[in-house]
Amino acid sequence: AFTATLPGGNNPYPKDGDIIYNKMLCKDPGYKSITGIFTVGTGMAGSYLVSVTMMSGTVTAHTTLRKNGDIYVWLYTSNQYDMATQTVCMQLEVGDKIWVQMTNQASSLFDVYNTFSAVRIP
Repeated sequence: AFTATLPGGNNPYPKDGDIIYNKMLCKDPGYKSITGIFTVGTGMAGSYLVSVTMMSGTVTAHTTLRKNGDIYVWLYTSNQYDMATQTVCMQLEVGDKIWVQMTNQASSLFDVYNTFSAVRIP
């Protein structure tokens, strides 16, 4: 299991930029806080509960949860400090990668209200 969040303040991202949640709240060796990517390790295949929460502050933002490069689910916020959350069950195999990506043109995510988590369901 892991949970990571963004640092405080405004965090700008280019279109198609990977979101790098680099503040670890719960660590797992498969999640790399340098890249923002979780890779399923040996012996860790199975069902995972994956959650992404986002807040963009005063701008519109679209992000996507990606599995091996393919869009799994979308998240959207308008302005006015809106928040969005997607929690999904994913079947992951050894070597599968999941991450969050900014999908619209030059947007930002605001503060520690943005989290990315995954928990393997035994």
